[in-house]
Amino acid sequence: MLTSINITGLKTYGYHGLFDEERTLGQKFTFDIAAKLQDVETHRDDQLNSSVRYDAVVEEAIMIAGSSRFQTLEALGETIALGLLGRFELMESVVVAVSKQSPPIPHTIDQVGVEVSIRRCELTQAQ
Repeated sequence: MLTSINITGLKTYGYHGLFDEERTLGQKFTFDIAAKLQDVETHRDDQLNSSVRYDAVVEEAIMIAGSSRFQTLEALGETIALGLLGRFELMESVVVAVSKQSPPIPHTIDQVGVEVSIRRCELTQAQ
């Protein structure tokens, strides 16, 4: 059985960006995380040993996002994706979407963002 978990709309404040103002003043970031888990025979036993705790995934992503300042959303997303795969052995792949609502662009837009996807089999290549 294939299982995916999805966390959408995780919001936090951070100091990431290319420009000094972004790295000094900070801004809001939104994360969407989707992970495919290892195959299991069933979830009917209702035990957590064949899944991951959503709150732990959220806390890990927030901790990673706050641990460094990144110039690019791509680097931020990849670092979170690698960290999640490193912490949660049941994850076979993870997609991390990162967006910011207030980019320093002189036009009206709702948000800008990226999506980073990595599979466990690519883990050693990416580190």
